[in-house]
Amino acid sequence: MSGCGTIPDDEGEIVGHSNKVRLTSKPPLGMVLIPAGTFLMGGGVNQGMVAKTNITQVTTVAPFYMDQAPITNAQYRAFIAIVQADPAAYGLDEAYINEKLIPDTTVWRKDFPDMFMDDSFGKSYWENPCYDSHPVLGIKFEAAQQFARVRTIYRNKYLEAKGKPPLPPFRLPTAAEREYAAKGGRSSGQYPWGGPTVRDQKNRLLANFQVTKGNYAASGYAYTSPVKAFPPNDYGLYDMAGNVSEWCEDVYTPLLIHKSATISPLYKEQEGLFRVIKGGSWKDYAYMLQTGVSDCEHKDVARSYIGFRCVMSAI
Repeated sequence: MSGCGTIPDDEGEIVGHSNKVRLTSKPPLGMVLIPAGTFLMGGGVNQGMVAKTNITQVTTVAPFYMDQAPITNAQYRAFIAIVQADPAAYGLDEAYINEKLIPDTTVWRKDFPDMFMDDSFGKSYWENPCYDSHPVLGIKFEAAQQFARVRTIYRNKYLEAKGKPPLPPFRLPTAAEREYAAKGGRSSGQYPWGGPTVRDQKNRLLANFQVTKGNYAASGYAYTSPVKAFPPNDYGLYDMAGNVSEWCEDVYTPLLIHKSATISPLYKEQEGLFRVIKGGSWKDYAYMLQTGVSDCEHKDVARSYIGFRCVMSAI
């Protein structure tokens, strides 16, 4: 035990002695702290909008940090540049990066052939700096997970170089965390701004979505908007409704509430093909923008309306 400094007298008791290293409570860059709380998961949904039964459950979540906005093209391009520069450092190779991580620029034509007649728009959306602040799209569930994993390694390498301890990993949110954060501190808020309407007092739309059938441009954008183009909710989170739906960690099942635990539910079927998405998007009606509504997509399918953001457990 020599060389470890003076060890305090424990007087014959098992005592843990602090190493005096203080972990900062400052949120990671671009994130906000979401406090622990209990809420009505699935609550606040206007059932009359769609003939569908919405299951509710009282749920408690632990505190966590969440990205203020969806991951943008600029952020995702930086991620691609990092892994391409040294694939082995992140347990990857060039073939995997090209096949699994580069966004699928053909999703626009595949999803909306009448709007996007060829793949030129998708290529421009991914590569043109004009779309730097737009959410990245054409990303499968696995690619979103890899972004979070590499982000963790990259951040903790920096902390290690500064002589600081590592922080918890970045990851995708659970459906419960995503919904709780969207409600902005309301136990059963219908929309991130509270509700029950999608317009403010000046009749301005509060999100980017399809207002009436075929009318994608009513919000001022014919497809995605730059992130933070609409006001944040009370937690300071942007685009929690509309613009892009977001991947969640959970496997989707129509009875997902009954498969959950009562504390921070995460649905454990790791081989499940369909994953929960939440928030609604630029192509959705107002119903899908409600905080208590969940949808799903096959984990190996990329879309022109599904993006993601990360969370990190608070310490």
